[in-house]
Amino acid sequence: NQKQKKGARKMSRNDSKYFSTTKKGGIPKLKEELNSQYKDKRKDAVKKVIAAMTVGKDVSSLFTDVVNCMQTENLELKKLVYLYLINYAKSQPDLAILAVNTFVKDSQDPNPLIRALAVRTMGCIRVDKITEYLCDPLQRCLKDDDPYVRKTAAICVAKLYDINAELVEDRGFLESLKDLISDNNPMVVANAVAALAEIQDNSSRPIFEITSHTLSKLLTAHTLSKLLTALNECTEWGQVFILDALSRYKDADAREAENIVERVTPWLQHANCAVVLSAVKMIL
Repeated sequence: NQKQKKGARKMSRNDSKYFSTTKKGGIPKLKEELNSQYKDKRKDAVKKVIAAMTVGKDVSSLFTDVVNCMQTENLELKKLVYLYLINYAKSQPDLAILAVNTFVKDSQDPNPLIRALAVRTMGCIRVDKITEYLCDPLQRCLKDDDPYVRKTAAICVAKLYDINAELVEDRGFLESLKDLISDNNPMVVANAVAALAEIQDNSSRPIFEITSHTLSKLLTAHTLSKLLTALNECTEWGQVFILDALSRYKDADAREAENIVERVTPWLQHANCAVVLSAVKMIL
């Protein structure tokens, strides 16, 4: 329901008219409009479908017709179709497979916004039959040239782990996430840490150990510095995850601990109370 409401808010105020045009018995007409030869008519039809879905009407019978609208260069239309797909894919798993080829294609689109949109939607479609087909596109997006795509892909790994943990481990996604901790972009670093932390919460064995003593040390002096530097540049949400990760870091000695605390102390005066609490936790 939250995703549906969020999708509705994405529509502009001028689009409120679509909420008053989804009358009972309108499915055949919507089906006809979704298959129109005119782009604008198809776009309006998808908006009507999303409006109906948002107010709780069952428009799952239009699944194939809506998915056929995925192959478009219009970003707004593609977002709406993906929103519909997320909502109904679980109840229509066999039909959802029809969208796989478009996902793969979109994950290689020249536009980074479309690549990120594709990978974000991949993580929200909780259908086992589709999961294995998404591994190759996700692996590419984790190494994408655009940081926006990489940071989106990092979160997708955590969602994929919740669906099929064995597949994520076998395909080397955990190692890819750990590599992103050394990324040059602070938001990519923050999202990689957030994804690993979420995976650790869902795992009974150590996945995300932060120590300077273990043989497979995740944080060297270099990557530790990366995290501390990322604190200055990422969002408040990212700062909370990085500080929480640092609170589990086992320092080498008292001097290293003092240096880390000194770097984190300014966040005790942050305007966001969640950041302050995470800083307190880390210092303690």
